[in-house]
Amino acid sequence: MNGAMFRKRVLIVAGETSGDIYASTLIDVLLRHMDLEIFAVGGPQTAKRPVKLLYDSSAWAAIGLIEAIKQAPRLMFVLRRLKRFLYHMRPDLVLLVDYPGFNMRLAREANHLGIPTLYYFPPSKFAVDPRDVADAARHITSVAANFSFTYKVYKKAGANVELVGHPLLDIARPTMSREEAFRQFGLDPARPVIALCPGSRRSELDQILPVMLEAGRLLRQRDPSFQFVVPVAVSDGPEVFGVSKAGLRKMLEESGLPIRLVEGKIYDVMNISRILLISSGTATLEATNIGTPMVITYRVSVVTEIVARLFYKLPEFIGLPNIILGRQAVPELIQWEFTPEKLADTAWEILQSPELYARQKRDLAEVVSHLGRPGAHERVARMAMHLLGEPMD
Repeated sequence: MNGAMFRKRVLIVAGETSGDIYASTLIDVLLRHMDLEIFAVGGPQTAKRPVKLLYDSSAWAAIGLIEAIKQAPRLMFVLRRLKRFLYHMRPDLVLLVDYPGFNMRLAREANHLGIPTLYYFPPSKFAVDPRDVADAARHITSVAANFSFTYKVYKKAGANVELVGHPLLDIARPTMSREEAFRQFGLDPARPVIALCPGSRRSELDQILPVMLEAGRLLRQRDPSFQFVVPVAVSDGPEVFGVSKAGLRKMLEESGLPIRLVEGKIYDVMNISRILLISSGTATLEATNIGTPMVITYRVSVVTEIVARLFYKLPEFIGLPNIILGRQAVPELIQWEFTPEKLADTAWEILQSPELYARQKRDLAEVVSHLGRPGAHERVARMAMHLLGEPMD
């Protein structure tokens, strides 16, 4: 290894909860292979690694136009500071993880300065104008594609792209046996568990969790044996996703449901659940890898919906399992269809039909077969080593 004074400098930038998880676990792999000085933008998991954290991105997540506008001033301030960092510090590599609206601006700046970039979870909006992909291909030095269809579209655009697979194949695994999980969470193993997974954004908790709780009440009227869990990311402070834990617990208590709030351990929660009521996003792929049937939900503000319908070509599906298969294998309840009654009815239909339940489990297994092989982080680390001119071990 190089001496400490000659360590290569790497800037890693990740936004949102999933990006923080992937960036932090990737840092572990990078440091096993190389002696690096890492500067980072990330959340609580990244902050626990031996990095110099420049900015905390844990509160950056936003859905919809109004939410994005509220975040814009702070993000523009951070973007200007990071561009200044690139100019003065000249890192040897900029490693970008997801968060395309922000990170593509950094990629263009790094490209302008002659700093190599590696993009993990590259921009891949599924109804995107091909010109956007071509622009990304021009400005990103190396693309680490997680899905075969992402690889194909970047390859066609002329990018230096490698299909690395999805890291959740390594990450999304239970840490306890089912028996241990039931015991640790204070749940009755003889009664079915329904997990409410509203997402990791404050706006999702505000707009989606109340509907899920009401759907839970309707389901429990049909079967009083149901018990419920709300998993959230682990947090050292009094808040999680910008919401006080005390306030969240009070909301759950007032629902009247037999419900538990579980910090961390989301994969163990998914593993013991009979079904998931889940917000669209990375968590749906995590649940897919666990193999638990689900109903996918989503809702944004009315203004955001109007703007989206006027100015964008909306995708046929929003759930990642359905996008990957090209068909609706998992029910989706979006916007006005996302009501307590509809959610309860859809979940109940799956729970009451062994055929529907088994079919979705088969479909989820098919999705996993499209995610490549385990070892995505190792492949990305080797791409980074190549760009840094480090010998492969």
